[in-house]
Amino acid sequence: MGNSGERTFWATIDRLSNQGNGVVEKDDGSNFIVGPVREEAVGKTVEVRMIGPNEAEPVDSDLRKDVYAERTKSTAQDLSVGDIVSGRILKRSAEGFPLLEKEGIRIEVPGAELNEEVKIRVEEISGSNSQWVTATGIPVNQDIATGDGHEGSVIGDVELYDELPTSSSGTVACPVSGCEYTGDPASVAGHVSGKRDSQHDWSQLGYAGANAYKRKISTTGHELQSQTSLLHLSDSHLGASLTKTGEYSSDSRCLTGFRRAIDISIEREVDAVLNTGDLFHNDRHGIPRSVKDAAQDQLTRLAERDIPFYSIDGDHERDGGREVLREFERHGLVTQLNETPQLVGQGLALYGRDFTPATGWESTSWLTNPPSTDRFGIAAIHQSIKPISNSDWPECTVDDVAATVGSHVHAIAAGHLHRTGIDWNEELPFVLGGTTEPQRARQASIKPVVGLFTQDGNSLRHQRVQLTL
Repeated sequence: MGNSGERTFWATIDRLSNQGNGVVEKDDGSNFIVGPVREEAVGKTVEVRMIGPNEAEPVDSDLRKDVYAERTKSTAQDLSVGDIVSGRILKRSAEGFPLLEKEGIRIEVPGAELNEEVKIRVEEISGSNSQWVTATGIPVNQDIATGDGHEGSVIGDVELYDELPTSSSGTVACPVSGCEYTGDPASVAGHVSGKRDSQHDWSQLGYAGANAYKRKISTTGHELQSQTSLLHLSDSHLGASLTKTGEYSSDSRCLTGFRRAIDISIEREVDAVLNTGDLFHNDRHGIPRSVKDAAQDQLTRLAERDIPFYSIDGDHERDGGREVLREFERHGLVTQLNETPQLVGQGLALYGRDFTPATGWESTSWLTNPPSTDRFGIAAIHQSIKPISNSDWPECTVDDVAATVGSHVHAIAAGHLHRTGIDWNEELPFVLGGTTEPQRARQASIKPVVGLFTQDGNSLRHQRVQLTL
């Protein structure tokens, strides 16, 4: 509380008025304003002081829009093209671009992932107002492609887990000093998020959020000593026509992207390759022989080096693509994923589900076979997923997927959306695979990419690698 000479109390800023004033909704249906505040104050429980019959102001002046703008004015005005800025991506713009916000600067970083620590170079300053200087930037903390560029460039690196989680970790205590609340990790995380005081604030507690807390304290205590790498590719659309004549060309960027993905797999000596659907693009006229042969040549390169290729079917495979994949499976070039865990190295277990219509997600009973509990489990799917997808007709929700795959799955490798990024649902990360074929990408910011999962001891990391075509 504040000094005895003034009335202060804690209130939650529920919204901004049209004039930019913070609005606090009272229990009786009325409200009062707390003056012009920053957008970041909305949803926060802050200490305020009354300065009028129906008006208050934040005790922390940094929450006030005018004070903050003045304090950061010199920093914002000093931003120049070519400057290097570091920070964490915590939100997206209204247009969907990842944002780095820091000291009066708002920088769009196309291709970055939420919660990713980045170092970027300012490429363009696009505007400014009393609160923000808006700019765009590109990451500079990326590997440089070597030789002919086949290894690609690392443009994203995120630690998904620093411990191998367990499905049940018993009772834990609230991390707030003096709070006696106890329960399972999910209950404690919900308790902290639901309390409206300054102590129960994840940002003040030093965690990125409730998900980080649950991941941090839910560990098996089992120490993995191995290292396993898995290359994740998606939506190569081999057979799609990208020419003006409508004819498929074996020199098209569809095949080039897939070939580059295989190059990286071989150069990095990965333990396995995972395809999350739409390897082929069947336009209902079947898969041309030239496309089949080109794909077989690349898969043979992997087989000759004992690198298995695990796969699920996407919606564009249709009957013709599925027939080719089943033939490849008979020849030992492809292993189709299902409920039975496929063990990769000493630290990963793979599961998979082919593209499934909405009616197929009505049942949550899927993984009926005994799961592997001493490895990181990764499940491959190919779906429009609400709310990650912008589709008006998603086949499933993130909750459907989480309930279906079970607690022994620690990450979802998702195809179909042609987007990259990591979306967390509770403690489960949905890793979006993007596409190896850029011309079919749905956003200009999406680059042709593959992903690289690396299990190293009890940690699991994911890197996003941009292809050089």
